[in-house]
Amino acid sequence: MATCTATVPDLVTSGDTLYGPRICRQAFINWAWDAHDFDKKDWANGFGFYSVCDNRRPLSRTLSAIWCLNYSAADYMNESYSSNILQWGRRYVRERIDELDARCGSGNIAYTKWGVHNWTQLYLGFFYKRAVSERAGGLVHEARHASGKGHNDVNHNDSSWDYNGAWRWQVCWLAWFAHAGTRTSKPLKKLARQRANNILKTRFTSKPGFTV
Repeated sequence: MATCTATVPDLVTSGDTLYGPRICRQAFINWAWDAHDFDKKDWANGFGFYSVCDNRRPLSRTLSAIWCLNYSAADYMNESYSSNILQWGRRYVRERIDELDARCGSGNIAYTKWGVHNWTQLYLGFFYKRAVSERAGGLVHEARHASGKGHNDVNHNDSSWDYNGAWRWQVCWLAWFAHAGTRTSKPLKKLARQRANNILKTRFTSKPGFTV
């Protein structure tokens, strides 16, 4: 990339070999671009605007997460909020996140600003330290922030499960994906479960007391 560098992990393990070809359709790219308010200026300069199908680039890897988020439910057309989060998580992300921007930020995963002008920045940690299913769960996390719900304890932790914050929502999506996700692979479902359990263990000041 032009202004930052990263080591690309194994593409099979991360799921980018599986999901990369799925996002490489102009109809999907056009839909995702508009639905999530991408801008050329935020995804050029090496982030993948000119090579959308290159699954080593951040744009392709972000679109793979969006594909996973949108098509992992068996009945993915059902976005009703009366169903489970695997069904409506995609709708929630679209409705809450105003724009998705690519940045370097080597030590970070993502950051969302809400208020008068909302935006979500995705960093190298999001693109290269998380598998596709984990990235999809991360988008749900950021959408919860975009709704105005920040972390309420030190070190970006949530105080408890009952706080109903971004970590809880991320765990819920990952758990449902691990349990009922379709059009995916068993290793990616396993990674989602492991990520959910790691969050439960480390990101709540008052431990929830259960595992996925």
